[in-house]
Amino acid sequence: MKTYPYRPISMTQILSWGLAAVLLNAGVSWAGFTPPANLSRPGNREGAATRGACKVETSATEPDLTTLVPVTNIGLTTANRPTFYWYLPANNYQAMEFTLFQSRPDGGQVQIYSQTLPLAGRPRLDSLTLDGKVPPLMEGVDYRWTVSLICNPADPDPSQIRFVEGWVQRVPMPEALAKQLSKATPVEAYELLAANGLWYDALNVLVNLRQQQPNDTKTATLWTELMTSDSVGLNRLSNPLMVQRLQPN
Repeated sequence: MKTYPYRPISMTQILSWGLAAVLLNAGVSWAGFTPPANLSRPGNREGAATRGACKVETSATEPDLTTLVPVTNIGLTTANRPTFYWYLPANNYQAMEFTLFQSRPDGGQVQIYSQTLPLAGRPRLDSLTLDGKVPPLMEGVDYRWTVSLICNPADPDPSQIRFVEGWVQRVPMPEALAKQLSKATPVEAYELLAANGLWYDALNVLVNLRQQQPNDTKTATLWTELMTSDSVGLNRLSNPLMVQRLQPN
């Protein structure tokens, strides 16, 4: 097992931030994502240059390998097996590895899941949903997830691996929010989840909306507003056409 230093945060602290306290009245329209206060993790959500023959194609408008997480590097979810999203630039790497680590009470991390996939044919806006092979995420526990581009799987030289990461923590669904969601349209559901700081839940709803309604100006605007908001800061991912290239795994 691989271990990594990390300082965990307790569920008591999460609850003290009052996740449920940010609930707003039904029928009001929200424009963006409201992250919980004082919640952040160290990490690198954008790829960095590597040595060797494998490269990615980036530009002022074309992003590098990027995990879709807020600027705090961590997002909340109520799902026990959430969906993770990242942007995959044009590249000549051969394989990609998705890995999930669980924080431990002693401050370290333990790897609980890893999957290596060929890169050929994968979409630019890529995703992975945890399946039954992965234990359900526990509430109040931090998990770190990583995406690595591997130049040569037969010789995975660390200096040639392009690497990004993000964090996720599962929290309980507030009862009042659950009641609002049961009566909400998909757009209202996205806005409720985003306003309550449930990053992974809100992002998944919005991506699905963009897939189902690729020409809808409302959802296109919501996507652009989310990516360019100060709490997210993924401006180069703000083009709504990127979501239309999403394909299921």
